[in-house]
Amino acid sequence: MILGITGHKGILGKSIINYIKKYEKNRYTISLYKSDVLNLENFEKWIEKVDIILHLAAVTSINDVNKNKKYAEKVNYNSVKFLTKKLKSYKSRKKLIFISSSHVYSSSKKKISEVSRINPLTYYGKLKLKSEKEIQKYLTNYLIIRLFSYYSPSQSKDFLIPSIIDKIKKLKGNKIKLKNYNNIRDISSIEYITKQLCSIISKKNNGIINCGSGNGVTLEDLALKIAYNKFNKKIEVDKRLKSKKPSQIICNNYKLIKITGIKTRDNLLQYI
Repeated sequence: MILGITGHKGILGKSIINYIKKYEKNRYTISLYKSDVLNLENFEKWIEKVDIILHLAAVTSINDVNKNKKYAEKVNYNSVKFLTKKLKSYKSRKKLIFISSSHVYSSSKKKISEVSRINPLTYYGKLKLKSEKEIQKYLTNYLIIRLFSYYSPSQSKDFLIPSIIDKIKKLKGNKIKLKNYNNIRDISSIEYITKQLCSIISKKNNGIINCGSGNGVTLEDLALKIAYNKFNKKIEVDKRLKSKKPSQIICNNYKLIKITGIKTRDNLLQYI
């Protein structure tokens, strides 16, 4: 069984590859797509040689997406559209595993399940949803994984936790400015996400699966814990930056755990 992976140079791609080589090396032969997903000739030749495609290639930073929406659309949507139509043309049942995002959802007072209301508020989320619809329109042998937030020490400051760490590191005094600090998010460690994803890949399930910790934390609590655990500092947030309508994005991971059987709770802070 040949597992093809796009976006292998990304943080998540590297983590998944390392996990498979360590724990599941006898299950797959890994084929890495080393060209640009916008090079359609090379992409098509590679698609022909693999059995399962884990499509990770994407512009993932919201800032980067918003800075160049045309390029983001080409990478995040057009590549999926091309991939989907090519897979449909093959007689063999190649499988597509597409990494989508919790950004297709909107804020919810309840934990968000796979059937929760869809309402992407970011352009990144809209592109993910557009790609999902393309996959569902043309394929039957697919898995769409809606990934909630995760943290890796290798992430840039464009991402939430690295940006908070950087602010605390540069903080003069004990009061931090953190916009919408009362928003609640589900954030996993990359180790937890990798383990769950690799388990999902090995299963025969199709459809849509949420992937997250199932735990929510306010940005304020997150900042306070990071300051104390990482810097041994006691800080407070600037209360003027409180959101009047705080949003809550927490994963209902019941379906995920039922499929993978991995019930271990993720202790995010031990990785920070």
